[in-house]
Amino acid sequence: MIKLDIRSELPRGIKWTNEMTRQLPFSVSQALNATAGNKAGIRQFPEAASKGVLADLRRIVNTKLDRPKKQTAEGFFATTAKKTALFVKITPKGGKGVKTWDRNKYIQGNIQGGDRPSKWIEEKAKRLSSIPRNVDLVPTRNTPRDKFGNPRRGFINKAFDQVGSGKTFIGKPEGTQRPIGIYQVKGTSMKALFIAKPSTSYPTPLAGIERKAYARASRSFGPYLRRALDKNVKARVKQGKADLRTGFF
Repeated sequence: MIKLDIRSELPRGIKWTNEMTRQLPFSVSQALNATAGNKAGIRQFPEAASKGVLADLRRIVNTKLDRPKKQTAEGFFATTAKKTALFVKITPKGGKGVKTWDRNKYIQGNIQGGDRPSKWIEEKAKRLSSIPRNVDLVPTRNTPRDKFGNPRRGFINKAFDQVGSGKTFIGKPEGTQRPIGIYQVKGTSMKALFIAKPSTSYPTPLAGIERKAYARASRSFGPYLRRALDKNVKARVKQGKADLRTGFF
């Protein structure tokens, strides 16, 4: 006599599905962090350091802008997703000072174009003298530059410190055809450090950066989620906290 004992795998499948459901929020948070390439994501998936959205943004900025400073190329911040807050927000870094200056205006200007916002040199010059607000101060060849092509901050600050002492003049030299600017004064001679030009507009070298970031996120999230679920469910099984001895995985 042949005796067949056929049992349904449904109970085990239900256990599998339940465990997947329990691990889903945590796995989604890990996948979101890896997709962004933030510190939490890199800890779980080291390759996210070079394949995350943040890494893509750095590459785009370095490629599209002319000799950007490190603070600019690395000037994006990503929040950390948690299983109770399943989202990551990526924005330009903000703040004050040399290392934490607000990148948002600069980055936004290179994405959308439009009027270039005043730089710190122009803002300080306008506080020290009555020059028009709708002009840009353009450095001349008399102004020393750093390796990024920007006016040396120490040199400019020293010039500003000498305003009022007769060594630095801001404005339009009287009795001349010389334009409004920042001038270094030596005796009876004046050497232009910056001259005023009509306010300029940004080009848009970073146009499309958001679209490219979303494209990276779309490609990366699914694979990271599958890997995170695989890892987390198997870890539960190994710890003896789930019995999923099925052929479903």
